[in-house]
Amino acid sequence: MKKKYKLTEAIENVAKRGLIIKHQSLSGLFASEKMDSMIWFESSLEKDFAVSLEFHTMVNYYEEQPLVIEYWDDVDQRQRTYTPDFLIHFHENEGMKSWLCEVKYKEDLRENLAKYKPKFKAAMAYCKREGWEFKLITEDYIRTTFLENAKFLMRYKYDLVDQGCYARMISLINDLRLTTPEEFMLALKDAHFNIKGRCLYALWYAVKIGEVNCDSTQKLTMKTEIWPSTILKPAIE
Repeated sequence: MKKKYKLTEAIENVAKRGLIIKHQSLSGLFASEKMDSMIWFESSLEKDFAVSLEFHTMVNYYEEQPLVIEYWDDVDQRQRTYTPDFLIHFHENEGMKSWLCEVKYKEDLRENLAKYKPKFKAAMAYCKREGWEFKLITEDYIRTTFLENAKFLMRYKYDLVDQGCYARMISLINDLRLTTPEEFMLALKDAHFNIKGRCLYALWYAVKIGEVNCDSTQKLTMKTEIWPSTILKPAIE
């Protein structure tokens, strides 16, 4: 098993943005395994989006508050600046343009769209020059079953994986091909219950890092179909 990520303890973003985390604030730091860094979020919706990005296999890497765009506000007749929330880069084999994203609640957009339009227009012009796409991301896109699965898998950590159980789990999954966590546990009938627990932990960690596949748009349960990442989803024989 390869250790895919190792978090650093650096919090350089704190100094970069000069922010203070308040106990009751919706803003804070999110420990990103994909980026090996601390990611700032300024709303619970932004945090949920970052959690989703951790598990989207098409996403190569992402940046929070990646750049500042200057634009002219015709209403106030003054120069303003706009900082989008995220810049997402996809793996080259996906053939997708990078996304410059603004994360907003739908209600906020409905109430303040006129105010936001000038900076969104500036962002679209910027993206056109860069060959990117500008995306407005709302809770309908973020708060899905995929997000709930991502939050569930976040609890499984490399440092808590038993290496011997991981190897045993991978070998068994390769033998079973198309199975479920429930059937996987039944296949360990001769193992001590402590070993079974460690193997199940290793299984969910393997799902987290993509070494065991599943349909992540459906709620993960003990009856979820799973299969090795080394093969396409096999047909039921």
